[in-house]
Amino acid sequence: MISDRDKITYSEVADYYQSNKILFGMKYFKNWVLERLASCLPVPSWRAKFHKMRGVNIGKNVYIGYDVIFDRIHPDLITIGDYAEIGDRCILSAHTRGSLTTRDAYPRTTAPIKIGRGVGVNPGCIITQGVEIGENSIIGIGSVVSRDISPNSLALGFPARVVKKLDVESWGGIHENRQQNEESQINQNKSNESVSQDTDSNSPSRPDVTGRIKTRL
Repeated sequence: MISDRDKITYSEVADYYQSNKILFGMKYFKNWVLERLASCLPVPSWRAKFHKMRGVNIGKNVYIGYDVIFDRIHPDLITIGDYAEIGDRCILSAHTRGSLTTRDAYPRTTAPIKIGRGVGVNPGCIITQGVEIGENSIIGIGSVVSRDISPNSLALGFPARVVKKLDVESWGGIHENRQQNEESQINQNKSNESVSQDTDSNSPSRPDVTGRIKTRL
């Protein structure tokens, strides 16, 4: 029922995590179910939530497309920053290894993947282990990213190369500054209203003072 190849690979991964094979199998099956559900859910935030439940580190207001594959064995090695977007059918793999006959020459290796704040990864891209994409960068459709991409860059191709620097101001920063300005304005208005009320409460005494002054004159 289970091939020798599957048995060897399963034991290898369980040993990598220093985990009991039965417990690891249960965790893997749970993550497999969550991934299948996440791939077809209609609401992007739901897809992000289910991938987060698998162990992928996902920030706020992140868009995850349909059929995105985050490393099935090492989802915890992948980090997606706030406001980032991952298009349909992208693959993010945090590990690599050889076949059974090349295990010694090309053993399993792992390295984290980090997608920065505001990054846009268009559909069909592949991002390999150890890659960091700087904030507010855009990766063109179908690109293969095998090296770091600097912030505020447009990168395309196989392998992806930076073809243009982008003049970007973070929407999140603008939004947060706008909220801070609105809160500051509200507090200022409240302060002005308080001063106005204090002034109005003192105003009735003025005619009396003026009347006394006129009488004395």
